[in-house]
Parts: sequence; C-alpha cells; structure tokens
Amino acid sequence: FDDRRRVSAGVKFADAELIGMPLALVVGRGLASGVVELRERASGERAEVPLAEALDAVRAAHERLMGGQR
Repeated sequence: FDDRRRVSAGVKFADAELIGMPLALVVGRGLASGVVELRERASGERAEVPLAEALDAVRAAHERLMGGQR
C-alpha cells in the first residue's frame, strides 16, 4: 500500500520494482468502470480484474507465485 502524497505513480511503480514487490494491484482510472489492474513482476503479466474479484485474483496469483508454500 503506497499512499505517499506528492509522489507520482511512476515513482511509486519504480520503487515497488526496486524493492521486488511480486504483485501490484493498481487502483486507477479503471475503477470508474469497476476494474483494477493486477501486475506480476516476474512475468510482466498484467490483467484487468473486476473489483469484486480482486481479492480472489490476488490470492490465486500469490498461490501460483509461492507454489503452495506458506
């Protein structure tokens, strides 16, 4: 969760990349249409996900990345 004020989205994305965040859930302009973007760092894959399904999508992506490890 990056709620820094006066910092551009580009800086926030770059910082997330630098610290190696494996997943990013981007809440942006798509929210008006009821979608958010889920990004996987390793693969570069991006998907628009309905807001109502965002939590399930993050959980599924996390499981894929962790390979069932806890």
